[in-house]
Amino acid sequence: MIDLQEQISLSPIALPATALQRNITLQIVILSSHLHKVIVGIEPRLSEILIKQTVDIFRNTSFDNFSIESLSNQHIEDSYKNQIRLKVKNYFFQHMVVDFIFTETFNQKLIMANYPRLSSVDMQPNHAINYHFDISVADPIELKEWKHFSFKQPKRKKYKDLDKQVVAFIDNRISPKKLNSTIIEDNDWVLIDALMVDTQGSPINAGLQSSFWIKIGHQDVTPPLITQLLGKQLEHKFFTTDLDMDENEDGNTHRSYRFLVSIKSIIKGSHFSMDLFKSTFKLKNKIDIHNKLMEVFSYRNDVSQRKAIIDEVFHLLLSKHRFEVPKHLVLRREEYILENLMPQPDYHVYKAQADFNECIQLLAEKQLKEEIVIDHITHHENIRADLRDMQQYLHLISNKRLKEFIYFRPLVERIDDAQAMINVTPLAQAVVREKTLNHIIYTLTH
Repeated sequence: MIDLQEQISLSPIALPATALQRNITLQIVILSSHLHKVIVGIEPRLSEILIKQTVDIFRNTSFDNFSIESLSNQHIEDSYKNQIRLKVKNYFFQHMVVDFIFTETFNQKLIMANYPRLSSVDMQPNHAINYHFDISVADPIELKEWKHFSFKQPKRKKYKDLDKQVVAFIDNRISPKKLNSTIIEDNDWVLIDALMVDTQGSPINAGLQSSFWIKIGHQDVTPPLITQLLGKQLEHKFFTTDLDMDENEDGNTHRSYRFLVSIKSIIKGSHFSMDLFKSTFKLKNKIDIHNKLMEVFSYRNDVSQRKAIIDEVFHLLLSKHRFEVPKHLVLRREEYILENLMPQPDYHVYKAQADFNECIQLLAEKQLKEEIVIDHITHHENIRADLRDMQQYLHLISNKRLKEFIYFRPLVERIDDAQAMINVTPLAQAVVREKTLNHIIYTLTH
């Protein structure tokens, strides 16, 4: 058996696979110091179960008023091979693969510099499915004794009016009746478990289960799933065929999988939870709470005290840990930044500025350096994100005033979109970074 250190000198390298479940595997092939190929595999047994369920869905669908109920499974699978396989591939990708790749790369302490990029998907003759990803990996850095760095916290403004604003915010936002409500309302975040079931409501396989955070929000067109969730309570269960996220489908609800949905957590979006706020920042009393809230009320030159503190923390960390980010990683991040800027109404105004491209490059480098140093400290300190941490994060980001406390956001995932369905582990990546940042600030200021 080749020693891992000896393997690193070879190219390409296949590291041993690890798996959280028996039905899904992960293999990492090191192509270069900054580029790894990750292959997530769905075992044939689970794939065949879903193919059979998908065939049953197609069997109950009429095509141009032609019923195929009397056709054999094999005939249906052969006749609609491409559609069935595409639906199966999309299900596994959205419900299992995305969460799995983030979990496994985190467990293996790989510092991903950008969101994994799906390069191809293939289904083998035995129905095993392989998802091929390219992931950008940052260089390791040697952490110094950052806990002993000298840090001077930016001061707040001393206007008494600001203190009155904080008191008014607390008084207006705290409603024990509303806060303790377990009924889902507009602007709440809801965590659901979704288990695929057959037409009789019996689970098809324990492996066909997934979890999502959903932002409840009314818009011109409210998706059926949001309507079904509104008014329901914690731990409520119900059946639905409205959980499919297959954008390649033609909207035929008769070809949708059926799920048993369980409501596992509700975060009240319109109310201030003193308990969640205290635990997020390790606050002990009302004075601590008041002073912490002041960080998003006190502004100097249009920059909040909270933002000024974070800027100073990163200035300190990056001045003590000097490293460069490879150009191709920066270019990938620039692509992501531009993708998010283009839909903005003022995009063309920004783009017309002479230094636009330079600003995008500097922002990409800044984001990557901050994430890389944070991720290294996360693994060094063995910091992990649990359900409580996610609740704290979503509690802050749901409130317009408290949102200023959030610095790291999930890449790609639509955290600001009402009615968005968010995979749990990409969100957890942002949550654990935020938790690490708060840990650093607390350590340096106490």
